[in-house]
Amino acid sequence: MLKQWLFALMLMCFSFTTLASIDRIVEAQGKLSQDFVALQQASEFDKSFLEDVLRRKNQALRERIAQYASGADVDSEKLTPVLQSQIDLVDGLIEFSNSDFAAVAEESRKVEGEDKRKLELQLQRRTSILDTYFSQMSSSIQLAKKQGIDVSQIEQETKQALIQRAGFLANVILYIDTERQLDEGRLKYVNPTEKEELNNQIIRYNEYTSMMVISLQVTTGLMETFGINVDEYKQLLLTTTGDINADVLDVRVAYGLFEEWMASFKEWAFDNTPSIVVKVALFCIILYLTRAISKVVSKAVRKSVKHSKMDFSVLMQDFFVSMASKAVVFVGLLIALSQIGIELGPLLTGFGVAGVIIGFALQDTLSNFASGLMILIYRPYDVGDMVKVAGIQGTVNNMSLVSTTVQTIDNQRLVIPNNKIWGDVINNITAERVRRVDMVFGIGYGDDIDKAKGIFSEILLSDERVLKSPEPVVKLHTLNESSVDFVVRPWVKTDDYWDVYWDVTEKVKKRLDAEGVTIPFPQRDVHIYQHAVDSKEGES
Repeated sequence: MLKQWLFALMLMCFSFTTLASIDRIVEAQGKLSQDFVALQQASEFDKSFLEDVLRRKNQALRERIAQYASGADVDSEKLTPVLQSQIDLVDGLIEFSNSDFAAVAEESRKVEGEDKRKLELQLQRRTSILDTYFSQMSSSIQLAKKQGIDVSQIEQETKQALIQRAGFLANVILYIDTERQLDEGRLKYVNPTEKEELNNQIIRYNEYTSMMVISLQVTTGLMETFGINVDEYKQLLLTTTGDINADVLDVRVAYGLFEEWMASFKEWAFDNTPSIVVKVALFCIILYLTRAISKVVSKAVRKSVKHSKMDFSVLMQDFFVSMASKAVVFVGLLIALSQIGIELGPLLTGFGVAGVIIGFALQDTLSNFASGLMILIYRPYDVGDMVKVAGIQGTVNNMSLVSTTVQTIDNQRLVIPNNKIWGDVINNITAERVRRVDMVFGIGYGDDIDKAKGIFSEILLSDERVLKSPEPVVKLHTLNESSVDFVVRPWVKTDDYWDVYWDVTEKVKKRLDAEGVTIPFPQRDVHIYQHAVDSKEGES
């Protein structure tokens, strides 16, 4: 019995609290309505303060209304006028804000400098406040509809207001974007002082655009709750912000964006195709002329260095010709690029930065480049010379700033990095016109030395390729273990070196055999001594 009384008491207390809560809400709503009247009648100096206080109080009251409306025991007779008053209050605040926005916007058009900046900040703040009021109006209408209140008229008016607001915000975004593009275009030719001012103005444009975009996003979100088509505004938001979100998955939005891009492309193509065709044609003509001029310059430079009194090597001549040709092509390419609208200043700066990066990345290649320059300057060999470099012997076929191509005697083509050549011994075999052929022939100890010497001298004198000056040398050189060795050293032209070497060797062998002079081979005398074997060891 006691429990039943306690339960009934609790129900009475809850009902009393609920009734007291709705009564306080009604009372608070009445005070806010009075505050709004005071706000409308206040001076311009006090309006900002009073509106801020009213907005904060109203937000707290709206939270209490929402909490009460979500409860189980709701007094609809008292809640209905509260909701209607709340709708009227927010509607009045929206109208008040629109009037204030229009007044501030008109005043901002009449001033410049810091005063204009302050008014722009007020406009941005008022735009954010309007977003709040429209959000409150939307939630109030939805709550009233749940309570069965007829709000069709205010709902229709809110829809129209949201549509007008979305259109206004979209136009503002497009206008600001146009102004920003114009100022960015002016940056190319204004002086440093004006450039700084334009940069600051562009920053303000970006800030204002961000605020308008946020406001348009809020507005389109509210419009969607009322079933209004916002595809056009979503396309604008996507193209303005560049943010890829779920909206782009909407077929209508994606199709609208595609149509917009295609229309923009057609317009751009229609306006720019003639100039593009002319620029491309001019680009190709300049490159063609550059190539023709480079060939003429190459021939002129080659002729100049070939008949120069400085006696340039073939490698140095090829280097000058190549550099002159490439310089003409490079200048022509820069001129051609400038004709199609490419700024050469940033491009050359980019080349400089890229050169530093490539220099660090290609240190070995730069080492080869430096070695190639040293080879060109000091000319240790030339094209056509037979050399022995980096352990490889062959004829120099070609040389660049990073490598040298050598054709070996057995017809292999080897490409050797220049730093391996310059950092090692360079043996230029054919650098001199005359070479000495060094040969050694041995006879037996029992043969006639003077006869052998005469044979060698006669063979050399009978060969027309052997030069008379310097005189050939035939001398007894070494008494070896098995032979008496003569050095035979004729002087010949470099081109005849190997032919003389091989022919003289063959003739010496034939003449020595014909004259009975022996050509000994290594011999060793082995003496064998026999010792008597111990008798005991023999018995065992």
